[in-house]
Amino acid sequence: MSTGKRIEHARKAKGLTQAQLGGAIGKTKSAIGNYEQGTREPNAETLHAIAEALGVTPMSLVDHGLDTVQDVLEVLFQMEEAGFGIEPVSVGSAVAIAIDPSAPHAPKLEMALEKWAEQREAVKKGELSEYEYALWRGSYGAESDK
Repeated sequence: MSTGKRIEHARKAKGLTQAQLGGAIGKTKSAIGNYEQGTREPNAETLHAIAEALGVTPMSLVDHGLDTVQDVLEVLFQMEEAGFGIEPVSVGSAVAIAIDPSAPHAPKLEMALEKWAEQREAVKKGELSEYEYALWRGSYGAESDK
């Protein structure tokens, strides 16, 4: 999903109009519209201001461009190199990602996976709507960024 669409979804989830978001960050309604339509990209400072106004992390608004197998592999390689202890394993006829618990950053990855699993399970049980899940995804960690 493009950065513009991510901004639009987060803005609507927050219940703001383009004009209200623009006013909150010192931009015009048309500037917000241009960002959402993808005709302009917000710079880092503007993206941070938008994220703060929407109560989400700036990273949740960025299109990370995971469009190809190579893009996904690059992320996996980065996690491998960073010491998260990931490695591919065969599970029956499928392939999964295992975590070496002795890797330096394995505890961070395990904690993240546990949080993610809790939220997905709550959605499956009907305890959390997809909308609430999307809000959680966008805002997770926002308080620690400040």
